Amino acid sequence: MGGRDRADRRKEILSAAAQAGPEPTLLLAVRDDALAGLVALLAEAAPDLPRGTAVLHHSGALGAGLLAPLEKQGLPTGSCHPLQTFTGSPADATRFEGITFAIDGAGAGLAAARRLALALGGRPVIIESRHRALYHLAASLGANGLTGLVAASRDALTGAGVAPGEALAALAPLLRSALEEALERGPEAALTGPVARGDATTLERHRRALLAWDASRASLLDALVREQRRLAERGPDGTEC
Repeated sequence: MGGRDRADRRKEILSAAAQAGPEPTLLLAVRDDALAGLVALLAEAAPDLPRGTAVLHHSGALGAGLLAPLEKQGLPTGSCHPLQTFTGSPADATRFEGITFAIDGAGAGLAAARRLALALGGRPVIIESRHRALYHLAASLGANGLTGLVAASRDALTGAGVAPGEALAALAPLLRSALEEALERGPEAALTGPVARGDATTLERHRRALLAWDASRASLLDALVREQRRLAERGPDGTEC
């Protein structure tokens, strides 16, 4: 960022904060790799910000500690990450109600993060900075991993002869039922199929079919079978048998 751009950005920030009223909250909704630079810019502008300005970032993987340069300037800081997926569609605006927000910080910064989560209709849950990477992994596995798995299932069904335009529609009832059961009853109780039955013959048949169709996905199958076996080894209540 050039000197003029940096000065213009600083003016924009100060103008927005001044127009927000007393004790405004600045929300840093940028990519994780852009946060440090924005924080450095804000640290330069901190003396000119309105009194009581709080600064929150929306990163899932990073905690409030990233805002330490601002905290040293006397600004309340915190993080507030919505545990939800956003794709850039108009429906995004309706996806806040009832979701969990991972919040972090201390004092007035944590209070600001909690207020934001509640104002958006969500449920604030404190996730400390040292646990943020694991928290974000859980979110990514659940959302992005699920999306990747849907794609792999679609591709396999297409490989079995189903028309590409029909594959997702064919899978939809099965996938929705499986997800609803897992969320309502718990994954251990919802598990069905050859792993749950201990059907090694069918599992081997699956593996041979996969190797013949697309061997590059063998590691995906192996990983999913291992996870299912973990579930099968536990009781329906999630405890070890």
